[in-house]
Amino acid sequence: MSEGPEVDDRKRTEEQRQLVEEFGILYEQMGVTRMAGRVSGYLLLCDPPIQSLTQIAEALGVSKAAVSGAARALLQFGTVELVGEPGQRGDFYRALPGQMDSMLRLDQVRTLHALLDRGLATVADRDQTHTNYALMHGLCDFSVFLETEIPGVIARWEHHQADAAATHTTNLPDNDTPRSHGGAT
Repeated sequence: MSEGPEVDDRKRTEEQRQLVEEFGILYEQMGVTRMAGRVSGYLLLCDPPIQSLTQIAEALGVSKAAVSGAARALLQFGTVELVGEPGQRGDFYRALPGQMDSMLRLDQVRTLHALLDRGLATVADRDQTHTNYALMHGLCDFSVFLETEIPGVIARWEHHQADAAATHTTNLPDNDTPRSHGGAT
């Protein structure tokens, strides 16, 4: 027997709060601020999907300045976008499906590879069996592997998304037609 929609909403809200915190921890483990992760997680879960700086700050129980700094970082990563709301003042944000290459950070893998190559060049005359040099060789090999694999993963994902979109469009009932989100059709 269900406990009613109010209890279900409270449970979902608590689960979402926990998820937002876990997004924060994940981002922090990835070298980004915990606040950026919390903002990103919140924007993925919130309703409506477009939120003001004030709404985000209130929902997370933090200052607008903290949200503003995190939002700027997320804008640079391409995971959120700044949105204008007609008749409204202030900044509004929504989660943005970022480019997969920015999420997988191919540029950082290439930078790591270049740094490792430079590092190995500086110790080329030394015994390469030392654990730290062996580690650099391993990391260098791994970065080369990632550089060759990431573009293929991204291409396969884009193909998968295109197939899924085509399947969704062809499976719509006769009275449903795809609509843009920009206004009346």
